[in-house]
Amino acid sequence: MELTPTYKPDIYKSNFPGEGSRLVYGTSGLGGVWGKVEEQESIDCILYALENDIFSFDTSPSYSKAELYLGKALAKWRGETPFVSTKVGRLKAETAFDAKLDYSPKGMRESLMRSLDLLGLNHVDLLFLHEPQWVPIDRINEILETLLSFREEGYTKMLGIGGNPSGLFATYIDNRYFQVISSFTKMDACNLSAFEDILPKTIPQHISFYAASSLHFGLLGNRFEHFVAQGNKGYEDNISLKDIERAVRVNALALRNEIPLAELAQRYLFSVEEATRVVMGARKLSQVTDTVSCWKVGALSKSLFDEITQIILGT
Repeated sequence: MELTPTYKPDIYKSNFPGEGSRLVYGTSGLGGVWGKVEEQESIDCILYALENDIFSFDTSPSYSKAELYLGKALAKWRGETPFVSTKVGRLKAETAFDAKLDYSPKGMRESLMRSLDLLGLNHVDLLFLHEPQWVPIDRINEILETLLSFREEGYTKMLGIGGNPSGLFATYIDNRYFQVISSFTKMDACNLSAFEDILPKTIPQHISFYAASSLHFGLLGNRFEHFVAQGNKGYEDNISLKDIERAVRVNALALRNEIPLAELAQRYLFSVEEATRVVMGARKLSQVTDTVSCWKVGALSKSLFDEITQIILGT
């Protein structure tokens, strides 16, 4: 049976098997890997989110100083304890394009201990195996055993896959190991490919889906004009020419309805039932305030939701 997006009028409810909000603050931008950031502004972004009932955060060693800043913000926070996830497998880097990997048992354990220290926590709620497309499949059994040991030792409550799995890794999308998959640019207002290559595996196993990159690397936001004018050069792995074509049509719909493209795109993804959780990636205070405002407005109308879905599936 072909899977298609289901309209979700109540965007705040979720069947995710854990605490926290359905909207997740992804902290890659806050750490500085996508450009220079100020420490205090990054901390203020996190505190603003918490003050506005965003109680789920996702981070990683590879997000430069994101774990450090999240830890500092959590130390200041006196309200409800948020749901926190981090990752192992990809190490600290200064930019998003600098990939340093270590999937050895020793390397992953040292990475997790360092993350807990920076976060000021004795465990995380969810631990992702980062960048599944780069995982050495010939060592997969050792890697899975190491991850399961972290859960058995109480360092994490759940395990997840953090990224878009390769064909070789797809065999291991299995709820005996993983309870969550976080995928980017495969479920948003210009691309629904997750309904073809990921959800048919996860839904029958009740594996939760984190939908990341709601603005598709900026194509559905502040980089729309750049990608329309310049194409996808340098981003071929994540933005197709078909994605750009669809974004142009979705932008025309946004203009007709007098809704900013970024708002339309975010509220579309909020309105997709199959997105168990939605990950935002704001790196500036102005961006997080905009996203929280969109979140508070609520779901798109069913008619707009259906129009966007048809644009994507019909092209």
